[in-house]
Amino acid sequence: MQHVRVTCTEKKYLGDCEFKFDFPVNYSEFEKLTQQQFYDQVKDQHVLIVNDLKIDQQVMDSNPDLQLIALCSTGFDHVDIQLAKQRNIKVCNIKEYAGDTVAEHAFLLMLNLVKNLQFYQNSVKSGQWSDSNCFCFQDEHMPIYDLKGKKLVIVGRGEIGQSLAQKAQAFGMQICFAERPNQTHCRDGYIPFQTALQMADVLSLHCALNNDNRHMLDQETLGLMKSKSFIVNVSRGALVNEQDLMVALRSGHIAGYAADVMTQEPPSRDNPLLNSGLSNVLLTPHIAWASEEAKQRMFEILVQNIELNLKGIDTNRVV
Repeated sequence: MQHVRVTCTEKKYLGDCEFKFDFPVNYSEFEKLTQQQFYDQVKDQHVLIVNDLKIDQQVMDSNPDLQLIALCSTGFDHVDIQLAKQRNIKVCNIKEYAGDTVAEHAFLLMLNLVKNLQFYQNSVKSGQWSDSNCFCFQDEHMPIYDLKGKKLVIVGRGEIGQSLAQKAQAFGMQICFAERPNQTHCRDGYIPFQTALQMADVLSLHCALNNDNRHMLDQETLGLMKSKSFIVNVSRGALVNEQDLMVALRSGHIAGYAADVMTQEPPSRDNPLLNSGLSNVLLTPHIAWASEEAKQRMFEILVQNIELNLKGIDTNRVV
């Protein structure tokens, strides 16, 4: 049997796990390539294992015998799907490995926002509480809310969205799922997107990014939301127009924003969200998926995806 040429371009995200395939292989790996290094150094492969590097025409031209793009992620907006389809290149992603993991992170962010935890933790560290001469230090401009009874609107009813709904119901929240934006028909069990925005005390985003929902939260749609609503985004940064969001946060129209994702990753140091000075902006560095348990599940699914798809058994195929 011909040896299959396999390259892993971003082994950094897979930890100490070692690939052991059930077929003859010429395997190579890189800790973390830049996009330009990817173009320059990876050629003539049958299988590419990729996390977030772009798979475009230049990559495919450099690998004319490419059979499979094995993603280490659920999202696939960084792959030219149409071109892969035209060239009969299989693309498979990772599904159902981090639903609870990401939902837990979203819930953590939500709790931090409604309790203004970041501000009050800083008040202890800075000495404000010590200098207050009060047993309880509370700033009238930094209110604390309960989750019980609040309306949680979830955009995306996949594994993560449903897991978050279960956790929120345990806290007594009222749950509803928003229909996708710009739809003329609303499916059963969903609420029209704009109506849902008007209802939300907390809006949580759990949908894939595509051309139909890019910047679905912008000046117009943010303006529909309650003046003291919160937004959580553990999906994709570009679902939100970050400039319009900053205007809404600074004006006090949006009570808080917490995200594990940004439009540009890693963000530039001068990104306004990083330098807002606002205690109601909470950002984490795209780690919601990265529990030790989830990474192990991801690796096992990744290996299975490669072995089965090369045998002609379609598994987790996007194309």
